[in-house]
Amino acid sequence: MQQLKSSLSLFQITFLGVGTMVGAGIYVLVGKVAGVSGSFSLWAFVAAAFIVLFSAYSHGFLAKHIPSSAGAAEYVNKAFHSSHLTLVVGIGVLLTGVVSCATLANGFFGYLSEFVALPKWLVISLVLGALLLVAVQAINTSANFAVAVTFLELLGLVLVIVFARSGNFEPALQTPSASLQDMQLVLAGAFVAFYAYVGFEDMVNLAEEVKQPHKHMLPAVMLALLITTCLYLLVAWVALHALPIDELARSDAPFADMLSHTPWLAKSISLIGLIAIINGALIQVLMGSRMLFGLSRNKQLPDFLNRLNSKQIPINATLVVIVMVWVFALALPLLTLAKLTSGIILVVFTLVNAAAVVIAMRKAQYGAATIATIGAVLCVVFVASALVGGQ
Repeated sequence: MQQLKSSLSLFQITFLGVGTMVGAGIYVLVGKVAGVSGSFSLWAFVAAAFIVLFSAYSHGFLAKHIPSSAGAAEYVNKAFHSSHLTLVVGIGVLLTGVVSCATLANGFFGYLSEFVALPKWLVISLVLGALLLVAVQAINTSANFAVAVTFLELLGLVLVIVFARSGNFEPALQTPSASLQDMQLVLAGAFVAFYAYVGFEDMVNLAEEVKQPHKHMLPAVMLALLITTCLYLLVAWVALHALPIDELARSDAPFADMLSHTPWLAKSISLIGLIAIINGALIQVLMGSRMLFGLSRNKQLPDFLNRLNSKQIPINATLVVIVMVWVFALALPLLTLAKLTSGIILVVFTLVNAAAVVIAMRKAQYGAATIATIGAVLCVVFVASALVGGQ
């Protein structure tokens, strides 16, 4: 059976997760959340973080006990022994990665427009070609590149926090009441903001390539979520003070607009935004290819998808993921892609939490089972509220 090489450290896997979430969430969607939740935008990020917390724990717990490149699909398989359900979850996770990467490709086009006007199809094709070149390198090479870029992303956020202009208006930040209308606004924004937390589940697909996954995976997932949540709340607060909500919602490059009073900073943040988005997309490609590899190795998809190149990389699976991303990126707009990602991943998270309940009960770890149960319930309620609210 084809095996992937275990070489990633706790530091590497943690910041791979941070890089995915930061690149997707803040550099692309902070304005879109403002457009949906308005003055409650900060609370939308809080709600999304709370909902994600329990599912993140379940993923880390399962990755600790079942380190597999098939990730969520393998967890469901071990818990329920259903090949059909396993394949459904695997395809769901794959689609999440593909759609998420397509979202980032659209975000890349928005930031690149700050520098040069090029056709969208050309920009996206070139970006995906570059991603392919990096993704087929040895995993340590790809991971080190992604971690280095993550720290550049964090530098960009520091620039925004420190130098964002102070708006000449009274920011309309409000605390929601217990009314149904306010709660719907918060949850509607949270459904979009939820996409900003897509990333920790990608980490578990790389668990097979992590040193001592039983020791490192759960802390890595929780650390990545903690770091990212703190950054999101701080940057969202700054954004809502720097630009009027309607202007923030319209912007395709919100950080550049927040620094527009200093042109060189605006250009710098646009450049960092471009690199950050590429980083997030790269990690999604790595995750998607590992999912295809794992399903193929388990005989649930064609054998050609588990072929490794000389650097122990699933080359055919990587090519398939890149082609799928290209199609989605050109077919759907950014906000639609983000909502689609959130919808798919919430269904997957529900099943993963259910699998975590079963596995934890088998191991008599009742605290973990309780956390996973809460996670499953929250995901179901969140999906239901989004459907009722027309999101």
